Amino acid sequence: MRAAVKSTLKFLTAPSWAGYVISPVNGLENVTTDAEIDAYVQKNTQTIFHPVGTAGMSPKGAKNGVVDPDLKVKKVAGIRVVDASVLPFVPSGHTQAPAYVVAERASDLIKAAYHRAD
Repeated sequence: MRAAVKSTLKFLTAPSWAGYVISPVNGLENVTTDAEIDAYVQKNTQTIFHPVGTAGMSPKGAKNGVVDPDLKVKKVAGIRVVDASVLPFVPSGHTQAPAYVVAERASDLIKAAYHRAD
């Protein structure tokens, strides 16, 4: 993140931005050292968009990942995760359609499991 902040500051202070970008804001105007940049990042970094991948899906038997392809939480009985958090990476478009795909697949899996129980 430090490198990203430095790169952004360098980019936005280029002569072509003169008159468009007046100055950094939100406390970044006084940040000069790596320690100050780190403190700025820690204070100001947040997720404001559509986070995914916080409960990543991986193959059955894999040690990584939180859920298996059936959306079941590994090493826990009776819990499935049915949202965009199971996506292993951020889609290039809006997350709504992939979230619907996960939900539709989950409904098929749950119905199939229910009918096997009969």
